[in-house]
Amino acid sequence: MNDPFARLPEAASFTLTSSSVTDGAAWSPDQWAGKDISPQLSWSGAPLGTKSYAVTVYDPDAPTGSGFWHWAVADIPADVTELPEGAGDDSGSGLPEGAFQLPNDARAARFLGAAPPAGHGVHRYFVVVHALDVESLGVPADATPALLGFTMTSHVLGRAVLVATAETPGAERLEVSRLIPAAADDVFAVLSDPKGHVDIDASGMLIDAEGDRVEKEGDRFVVHMDREALGDVPLGKYDVEVVITRFVPDEEIAWTVEGRIRPPVRHIYGYRLEPAEGGTLVTSYYDWSEVGEEWKRRVTFPVVPGSALKATLGILERTVRRRAVSHP
Repeated sequence: MNDPFARLPEAASFTLTSSSVTDGAAWSPDQWAGKDISPQLSWSGAPLGTKSYAVTVYDPDAPTGSGFWHWAVADIPADVTELPEGAGDDSGSGLPEGAFQLPNDARAARFLGAAPPAGHGVHRYFVVVHALDVESLGVPADATPALLGFTMTSHVLGRAVLVATAETPGAERLEVSRLIPAAADDVFAVLSDPKGHVDIDASGMLIDAEGDRVEKEGDRFVVHMDREALGDVPLGKYDVEVVITRFVPDEEIAWTVEGRIRPPVRHIYGYRLEPAEGGTLVTSYYDWSEVGEEWKRRVTFPVVPGSALKATLGILERTVRRRAVSHP
């Protein structure tokens, strides 16, 4: 994991606290992009000989190759040990006399809130108060935070560090569509038939199904599975129950699967049907937004890739055609 201090000279540590965020905890909504309110900071115990401070907020996890600087403040007088929340606005209204903000990596001289890319995981934000042995670093107001950091290197007596976090969840749903040259009721007839699920399976895991054609939400049927066909997880042969979660005749059907493991995972599979020129536009979707955190920690989602959904739609078209020939 990238340590922004790994190749910097060692420095004494001192105490940094904040009423806006706790060390190791997530930023509050105020410190996210859009609100862009800089955190309240208080520090104490700086090394003897401190003549000024600098404050930086840096995300080493940003997908840039060089991280992302969210805030940089230089030349804070040595007798200042606190910045109020919101000090880093466009005018630096809460900064003490003599201190100034450098442009962040968005080239704005202010605090810029967190905005990690969706699905990129947890980002860390190193909030650092640097105790320096000079009253002014002499960097120009339009300098980059990287230049500020380079200039500070030989003047740092101590660092007070607080790490905040932020994460933007990624998409939790896959959808693929295909125009099937058949009426919606013919397509729906396959999807509401337990054996139809076996017929259109693209994984090779579904061996057979038992149960009546489903007619409403809450209906169930049993599917005989064979995980040995994939050779990836040692589950062998087992049964699962398919539970219908949405049922709108000729328009939409969705279900979840319950097996031996409890609690159930609660991912949802479904099909949405729309009349279209030349047949029916069929959208296959896989939704794992209702999956509990326990499962999300144990399993990497999605467990079914979009390519498998596309393959199943192709098999669905073939199955609908075959059934139409068998049962004219």
